[in-house]
Amino acid sequence: MSVKNDQELAAKLTDFDGDRYDIVVLASMYAKELKKKPEFKNKPTAAVIKEALDAILTKRVSKEDILNLSTSNYVAEQKAAEEARLEAERKAKEPMKL
Repeated sequence: MSVKNDQELAAKLTDFDGDRYDIVVLASMYAKELKKKPEFKNKPTAAVIKEALDAILTKRVSKEDILNLSTSNYVAEQKAAEEARLEAERKAKEPMKL
């Protein structure tokens, strides 16, 4: 069940009985995760956010799913950044080769 147009999306948002602040935060978090997927990489941000809102409002994705996905990706990004930092430190300590 997907939202077909902007009016339907607006109606679903109006009828939403949860915290609207939460849905905005969740949609932005989920949109960030969607942007990492190849099919969303070249889409405008507005379209990705609309898709995220649609997924949340139609219950294709839950709050817990978004939080788990976002947390696991954050942990993976932090681990990769730490590994890159350690590699850069290791290379900096190597003697220069001419």
